[in-house]
Amino acid sequence: MSRKVPTRVNEEAREELEAERDFLMKSLDDLELEHESGGIDDESYEALRDDYTARAAATIRALRDGVDARQEKAPGPPVKRRLAIVAVVVVFAIGAGVALAGALGVRLPGQTSSGNAQSDNGDVVDAVGRRIESLQKQVNASPDDYDLRMDLADAYARNNDFRNAIEQWDASVTIDPNRPEAHAQRGRALYLVSEQVPNPTVQQQFIDEARAALDQAIVADPEYPDAYFFRGVLLAAVGELARGQADLQTYLLKAPEGMWIESARAALADVTGELESTSTTVPSTP
Repeated sequence: MSRKVPTRVNEEAREELEAERDFLMKSLDDLELEHESGGIDDESYEALRDDYTARAAATIRALRDGVDARQEKAPGPPVKRRLAIVAVVVVFAIGAGVALAGALGVRLPGQTSSGNAQSDNGDVVDAVGRRIESLQKQVNASPDDYDLRMDLADAYARNNDFRNAIEQWDASVTIDPNRPEAHAQRGRALYLVSEQVPNPTVQQQFIDEARAALDQAIVADPEYPDAYFFRGVLLAAVGELARGQADLQTYLLKAPEGMWIESARAALADVTGELESTSTTVPSTP
């Protein structure tokens, strides 16, 4: 197993190490809870615990000593895991017919699929612009209408106006925090945006906020299936495979004919394969 050439930890690297440390420590806590609840078997728990512990220890040493001498790459299975997770994230973004670069081109179940991505076709762009203008006038006239806000958020998202889309989802949450759709779409959007952020610390902030929004969607309505799919993909992508697996399984149970069904099956197969691979591999110690 190769190691990095030891490097001094500058201010930027320290921020990244601190974010990595905090993430790993939280992952250990989450893993412990998952094991105690019976959501993960003993072999998978031990392998993941050892992996997280080793990585956390190396990160803490780097912060303590001011020298980053961690392993250049994770052991073989985690590398394989990353490849599978990339595929899951692409499924997550493309499921509604948009590329990952489109980030927020999303739609809610039951809505039409017309205009679900930015287009070079001027007629389509003009139509989206007219729809935004019309919806904005309606929202101005009825600012407390949850559904109108959701429609406007969707229109902004189709126009790749991410800031305004999230603002409208925020407004929907304020109007009725007990409905799950705005929480879930906001969480999905924030996570997809995080994939486009180069700074690891800022990226982690987006991920944390996305996760909190998806958690809230499930609190608001435990029977709303899409939130489980969105959160399952996020958890798998950040390395919490067992919890991601549980959420994906929950989605399949709650929405056997849901719009994400094929994507969820594919994601679940990848995540389950990675868990099985991890459970039979002993991570190397830094």
